Amino acid sequence: MTTTIKVHVNGSYKTTIKQTNVDGSTVEHTISGAKKGDGDELTLGLPHPASATFAISEEQLPPASATEGA
Repeated sequence: MTTTIKVHVNGSYKTTIKQTNVDGSTVEHTISGAKKGDGDELTLGLPHPASATFAISEEQLPPASATEGA
């Protein structure tokens, strides 16, 4: 059996996920939502034994017009 965690981000946000596994190893993931549409999704697998701590933060992305032509 495999244990997974799914994170879905929608809207104008960037989400950072820091995963600390039971063995002390850490992995950091970053995903961004979509301004239109279904957003973005990330599936995280947990190593055996399936025990981890997650720290999740988000920040709002600037409007598309603020980044165009830069």
